[in-house]
Amino acid sequence: MTLDFSNEVKLFMIFDILGDTERTGPLLWHINRKRLEDIKNHTLDLIIISRILRNYLPSYIDFDKLTEYIICHDLPEAITGDITIFEGVSKEEIARTTNIAVKFLQENFGDIINFEHNINAFENGRDIEAKIARMIDKIHSATTFIKYQSEANVDLNNHSVMPTLRNHPFVVEKVSEGKDLADIFYEFHLRSVDISDEECAKYGISRTDGDKIVEVLKEFAAEMYKQKCNKTLFDIYNKFPLDAMKYNRNKN
Repeated sequence: MTLDFSNEVKLFMIFDILGDTERTGPLLWHINRKRLEDIKNHTLDLIIISRILRNYLPSYIDFDKLTEYIICHDLPEAITGDITIFEGVSKEEIARTTNIAVKFLQENFGDIINFEHNINAFENGRDIEAKIARMIDKIHSATTFIKYQSEANVDLNNHSVMPTLRNHPFVVEKVSEGKDLADIFYEFHLRSVDISDEECAKYGISRTDGDKIVEVLKEFAAEMYKQKCNKTLFDIYNKFPLDAMKYNRNKN
C-alpha cells in the first residue's frame, strides 16, 4: 500500500495559518497583552467547551459531528482573514469572499473533509449539532474579554479604538450604565444563545431538551462571569503544584 499525504499536508498547513491569524476583536479594542488569541486558539476553545459540557447535554447529541462543524467553521478565515463590518467591509462582501474561500477548500480538499457541507450546516443551523456549535461560538464570544478584563482594565475611551466600535449604540448604552468591555461582550453575545419553539420542531427535540441545552451553555458562561466579578478567575493558578512548575517559563 502506497500512502500519499501530499494534499493532507497542504490542508494541515492551511489550518496552521489560523495559528498566525489573530482575532480582529481584541486587535480593534487594542487589548494590551503580550499574546492575543488567534483563530486556532478560538477553534480549540470551542472544542474544549463542548467536551467539558458533554456530560450535561442530551446523550443523543453527535459529538463527532459537532466537533467537525467547529473544526471547519472558521477555516475560510485562513484565506480571507478575520473580516469585520466595523472596518468598513459590507456583509455582502464578507459573504462573497468567504464563499470563494469555501469553494477553494471544497474543490481542493473536499475528498478529505466536506467543507461545503459542514460550513453551510454551521451557518444555517442545519441540525441540533450545528445549532449547538453556533451557540458555543457565541458563548466564547461572550466570554472572550472576561479573561482580558480580569488581567487588566480595558480603556474603552482609548482614542485608538475606532469610533464605529466605541459609538455602537449597545456599547454607548452599557458604558452609561458603568459596564466594562467584558460586561458588554457578555451581555451582547448571550442574547443569541437561545432555541426557539420553531427550532425545537425543526431539530425534532423536546422543549425540555431545548431549554436544558440553553441552560447548560448559559450557566457555563455565567460561572465564568461570576468568577470575573469575584476576582477568582485565576485562583486555580495558585493551587498548581510548585514542583511541577519548576521548568514553566510562564510562571512569572
